[in-house]
Amino acid sequence: MVNGIHYENQTMLLKAEISKMLSLVLQLYKMAVQSIEDGDERLAKRVMDLDDPIDDLNRKIEETVYEIIARFNPMAKDLRYVITMIKFANNLERIADLAHNIAKKTLTLKSLREKYDPTRELKEMIGISIDMTKDAFTAFGDRNLDLVKEIFIRDKQVDKLEDQFSEKLVELSKDGKMSIELIITYTLMARDVERIADHVKNLCTEIYYIETGEELKPVIKQLKKEQG
Repeated sequence: MVNGIHYENQTMLLKAEISKMLSLVLQLYKMAVQSIEDGDERLAKRVMDLDDPIDDLNRKIEETVYEIIARFNPMAKDLRYVITMIKFANNLERIADLAHNIAKKTLTLKSLREKYDPTRELKEMIGISIDMTKDAFTAFGDRNLDLVKEIFIRDKQVDKLEDQFSEKLVELSKDGKMSIELIITYTLMARDVERIADHVKNLCTEIYYIETGEELKPVIKQLKKEQG
């Protein structure tokens, strides 16, 4: 019974670390977007500086998981839970890396002497992906599987907007209304945003698996089929 209590305490601490990391990554992403919107180089550099502490937190979470496995030898559902936490943290670390990339584009625009003036599609992509990240934080804390499914489906909106954005950039390039350097910068930024949404989708998959032990994709496929 004592070991059971100790194990439960350790897993609660692990979940708290994951929650902390998710909150930090969301904050980092919002700061990166703000830095490019405001042309704030100091904020962009702050985002880049915060990337290392998030990497450190990711490593701490991995070490905690290995310690739990070595000390308690969890089986079945318990083992699945702690192993999935590593995958969860790794996806968060990748979102932080992509936020770092977006912040760096603040400096790129400054060097090009260009003002940040995105199209509707890119603005919508950013808005949806930030909301997805915020809702993933809520879903994780509340163990809300209905919200998890909804977030997962929203990723398709981001994919569609990226396609539309790419088409618009081609038109702007042909019309000579945007420099090649700026088009490349925006293209890379849209790719970063789309990949953030993909990683949030992965977070949803991990939350669902932690709570149910089942894969989310077949559930989403069936849900779409029922909705027609």
